[in-house]
This record gives sequence, structure tokens and C-alpha cells, in this order.
Amino acid sequence: MLSVGPDGGSGGSGGFRVEPDELDGAAQTAGAVAEQVPGGTSRVLGASDEAESGLRGWSTGSELDSCTDEWKRLLDGLSAEMDRQGDNLRQTAANYRRAEQDAAAGLTGR
Repeated sequence: MLSVGPDGGSGGSGGFRVEPDELDGAAQTAGAVAEQVPGGTSRVLGASDEAESGLRGWSTGSELDSCTDEWKRLLDGLSAEMDRQGDNLRQTAANYRRAEQDAAAGLTGR
């Protein structure tokens, strides 16, 4: 765990504290949610396609199709972004661990 106080020193109130395991947990959650989005999107697309078939010949059907396509595009983007952020959180946790190890090695002269 890394702790930094408001003056840049370790500890103290008003600073921040980093728990790499918490970052890893958040990364895992982001990845799990990112994996679930495409399945949810498929269910929405299926229901929308059924509704569109009942609206053939109406402008509402083509508007529903356009709306559904846009939702799919946005949800696919959300899934990809959550996956990227999960990777970033994992890398950040690894960076903090490495910094702690390097600092400890510097203090012990190893």
C-alpha cells in the first residue's frame, strides 16, 4: 500500500492511499461487465428486430432500426472502453507494486 500525505510525505490526513489489490478488483469488475455487454446488446437487438417486423411500411420501423443500431454502436464502444480501463487499472496496480518494491529495495540497499 502506498500512502502520500498532503506535503508529499508518507501518511497523514488529506493525502491519498493506494491499495493495489483494490485496483485489481476494480479491473476485474470492469472486465466482467465489459464481457456482459455484448450479450445484453444481442437480446436488445433481437427484441428490436421483432418489433421492426411488425412495423414494416411505417416510418417508425426504420426509426426503431436506426435507434437500435446507434444503441448497439454506443454499447459496443462502452464495452471496449470498460475493457481498456480494466487493463489500465491492472497496469496501475502493477506500477504501484513495483514502485513499493523499488522503494523498499532502495531503503535496504538491495
